[in-house]
Amino acid sequence: MRMYITVLLRCLLYVSLALMVYDYVRIDMYFEMMGRGYIDEFSVYVSTWRGTFCLIVAILLVVINIIDFIVVKKNKHAHMKEYILTEYDVADERAVVVTGKAVRFAFVFILFYTFLLIGSYMFIPNYFLDYPWYPIFTTASIPVFGLIIYLVTFKYFHAK
Repeated sequence: MRMYITVLLRCLLYVSLALMVYDYVRIDMYFEMMGRGYIDEFSVYVSTWRGTFCLIVAILLVVINIIDFIVVKKNKHAHMKEYILTEYDVADERAVVVTGKAVRFAFVFILFYTFLLIGSYMFIPNYFLDYPWYPIFTTASIPVFGLIIYLVTFKYFHAK
């Protein structure tokens, strides 16, 4: 359960950061379009919920990491290097092998997925003003999908 919460919070942190960056880029895009003469005026409403959501998720993630740090520190048989991955179960002997397999699968997916996304950027350079969300959200999707692949493969190999 702890792993699901941690991965969910990490994914939400990337998504909320992408949403905050999108607001900034959208406003910058309007200024660029006005400077090029495409539009004469524009109005913008910037909502604060994206920043608040990002802050809440970041605080929750930090609190959970501090709790995990304290739990690992109290376990006399655990090493501090085991704290690096909060998903890592120090009580399970198979966790080293399972974590290694899950990390390898996630890494291969990230390499392949990143290659495809960067390749897709060459098809839209003229449309960055019209679609500023594309590079932001596709870039944010790299760690999100990597974490999801890690979670799925970890649970799959752990169940075996």
